[in-house]
Amino acid sequence: MPSPTTSQWYRDQFLISTSQALLQHDVINAVFDSEYMYWTKRISDEAMKHMLSHSLCFGVYALPESSTEIACRTPPTQIGLARVITDESTFAYLTDVFIIPEYQGKGIGKWLMECINETLDSWPDLRGAILYTGGHDGERAMKFYEKMFGMKKFVPGTGGLEIMSKRGPGSVFDDI
Repeated sequence: MPSPTTSQWYRDQFLISTSQALLQHDVINAVFDSEYMYWTKRISDEAMKHMLSHSLCFGVYALPESSTEIACRTPPTQIGLARVITDESTFAYLTDVFIIPEYQGKGIGKWLMECINETLDSWPDLRGAILYTGGHDGERAMKFYEKMFGMKKFVPGTGGLEIMSKRGPGSVFDDI
């Protein structure tokens, strides 16, 4: 379910917002269909709407640069996303994180993680947060999430716990 309150952060010409109304489903689906989102693929418009409405989404937007664009009420352009599947109290699963390539290398991804971390840190009953990472740049991604969130690679058997998973028909991976 969508968060009852919307959070917003501004930096330079950029906005990060948890507002569902700002999400641009066509932009997100186009990114899902790109090579740099190797872990996902395009989904139906109905599935996209359902998925986003049941997640805490941190949309990243480039704001209009000119007063003419602002006066014409040009909406901000979506350039990134991080989706958190959560009960907004005890558990969070971070997924579908992206900043489109034209905006990478500007510190926006780090800022996005800071905003998410600020939100997660405000939940006094949070037991933990998880994510899947790896792929072609896995070591760099793991170092990034360790630095930004303090996340660590889960060692099987830690505290007697194992992580299990089941792949569905929408998975782009063949193995489990």
